[in-house]
Amino acid sequence: MAGDLQKHQGGSLVVTGETQPAFVHALAEHLQVMGRWLDRPYLFAFPLVAAGAAIILTVSVRHRRDGPPFIMGALVFVTAFGTLAVSFWPYMIPFSITFQQAAAPYSTLAFLFWGAGLVVFPLMLIYTVMSYSVFRGKVQPSPDSYHP
Repeated sequence: MAGDLQKHQGGSLVVTGETQPAFVHALAEHLQVMGRWLDRPYLFAFPLVAAGAAIILTVSVRHRRDGPPFIMGALVFVTAFGTLAVSFWPYMIPFSITFQQAAAPYSTLAFLFWGAGLVVFPLMLIYTVMSYSVFRGKVQPSPDSYHP
């Protein structure tokens, strides 16, 4: 058990140790991206939050806490995508197509909003609530089944 814990701690340290040099390499190789980051130093908040979350993740795993590793792992994931997004904003395809150019025509977006957003989605929620209410209490755990 202790060997497994040490292996997992080492894995999180390896991930943390590999992401920072990759970030520095990406800044050094792509001068347009590096220019954006150096012009806007507040963008460094994303990788700093990721590094802090990775450290908290490692410490909480070491102390065998259950809640913080999930939250910190999710935070590392979100900040990784946030870093990517702010590095190339407003481009969908880096430095060639912006999100306005990649968007569908207004008529299509309006149809999706009114059709899917205001009609279909609420119907799906109503169906889900009805399904849960119909089957509530119908299934009971048996002595052979797992339940906490």
